[in-house]
Amino acid sequence: MQVKLKPAPILKMLGVVGVVTLIIVLIDAALGLLSNYETLMRDSSWLVADLVHVPQFLIPFLLICYLTKGKLGEYGFNLKQKPPVFTHRRMLGLGALFGLLMSVRYISPIARNIPVDIPQPVTLVNVLGNMTFQWIVVGLSEETMFRGLIQTYLMNNLRGYIKIFGHDLHIGTVIGAIIWGMFHFINILVMPMGSVVFTVVLTTVAGLCMGYAYQETGSLLTTIIVHNTLFGVPLTIGYILYWLL
Repeated sequence: MQVKLKPAPILKMLGVVGVVTLIIVLIDAALGLLSNYETLMRDSSWLVADLVHVPQFLIPFLLICYLTKGKLGEYGFNLKQKPPVFTHRRMLGLGALFGLLMSVRYISPIARNIPVDIPQPVTLVNVLGNMTFQWIVVGLSEETMFRGLIQTYLMNNLRGYIKIFGHDLHIGTVIGAIIWGMFHFINILVMPMGSVVFTVVLTTVAGLCMGYAYQETGSLLTTIIVHNTLFGVPLTIGYILYWLL
């Protein structure tokens, strides 16, 4: 099918991203005024991460409620699967596999017989906070915004497919992945530019993969499972190794 781009739907979704980005910047600026901001970032950065992810979920979710008149299943809030490839069990396995690959960074400290590096003090509150963020918050918020609202809206309002490695990706899927990747430039608030650029490229590629999975199933659960498992597994392994070693 010939690709037919219309600027209006794209600009509307970029507007949503702009509003969310502005709110995140304002939250970060407000927190920066706190006298204990540096201590907060060093010892409990998960709390800040939770705060900046609130608008990433709340604003898109309210817009989805408005667009669907409460029929949230139309924008991904359902339990659909597409066997044999895109099933919840397979997505869990895929996320766990990549989570294990990300855990190879623990091999070096174990081989050198040094403690596993945990960036924040290992307290009950921090463990629960970090685990909740990685296993629930990050996937639910970002997938609601970028796959649920943005990709679905673009797929509903744009026409055409682009073939990538033999797979037909809807133009809305492709543009949604690019927007998701570019959104991660916001990490310049807490990361050096080199790391930010790498993150942007990585999330764009990941966005194409997860966007295709969502395109095929129409279910956010498909991508939320991968998203949360991808980051939750290495975090959990890190804590286990910390306690064991």
